[in-house]
Amino acid sequence: MANYKYDISFFFPAIRTNLWENVYESLKKSCKKYNWELVFCGPFDLPDSLKEVENVKYIHETGNVSRAVQAGILQTNGKLIYIGNDDCTFRENMLDIALAAYNKRAHPVDIMQCTYVEGNTPQPNIYWTTQFHATFKPLAGVDQSWLLATEPILHRDYFLELGGFDCNWEYMDMATHDFMFRAQKNGSKIIYSPAYVSDMTWWPDHQGDHGPIHDAMVLHDMNLFKEVWLHKNDRLKIDYNNWKSAPAVWKRRFPSEVYESYEALWKGENYTHEHRMAPKVDK
Repeated sequence: MANYKYDISFFFPAIRTNLWENVYESLKKSCKKYNWELVFCGPFDLPDSLKEVENVKYIHETGNVSRAVQAGILQTNGKLIYIGNDDCTFRENMLDIALAAYNKRAHPVDIMQCTYVEGNTPQPNIYWTTQFHATFKPLAGVDQSWLLATEPILHRDYFLELGGFDCNWEYMDMATHDFMFRAQKNGSKIIYSPAYVSDMTWWPDHQGDHGPIHDAMVLHDMNLFKEVWLHKNDRLKIDYNNWKSAPAVWKRRFPSEVYESYEALWKGENYTHEHRMAPKVDK
């Protein structure tokens, strides 16, 4: 068993450097009773305001989002990990409450879904069930009693034991579902946080920097997920080092070059805050 420096590592595969100080400041208000580190993994360095903060770490990574999670978790130093998105604002005291509930109710193989409000729309607990989503209904490999956890708290050792994410999925939504289904097949239980833990933004289609994520999910990840889980399978533990086979540069995000900053990325790829529909796909 490893000796960990922190109770929990809050880990974010991240590019939105303009939001990172807010993540840190909200974490300080939300998690006061536990010893934690904040880890960002992505192509752009920390803002100056966070570079000298002892419990904030940056890991350089230019690959897809699943690869960033997989490679980055190896450099965390918390007994528990939380995997999230960098557009979140944590609610005051809510992580303390969630962690107390997790430590009281969960076994080392169990996972907590930290529920949240997205785009001012609360996501009720029913949303985090396979039965709620039509995507999973035709898939014989998916037990319809299984639950979802896209903002999870879990033991780092257990994440490593199951092999973490399959980095054939470019974005982490389907990689997370795959992990959670393997975990539940392995006997894990998913529990919900006692209350909403955070608030997040919501960008649809190609609004802002969301285009590569939208396209990865719609053009690739969802189809692969259906292929993998269409039939019952013995999928359980995978090779953690699978991330090394994923491309070192995610071409959907960086089609021509890897930019030096988030601001340069916006300018170079002509991102806009306008709601732009994704191009239609010929079927």
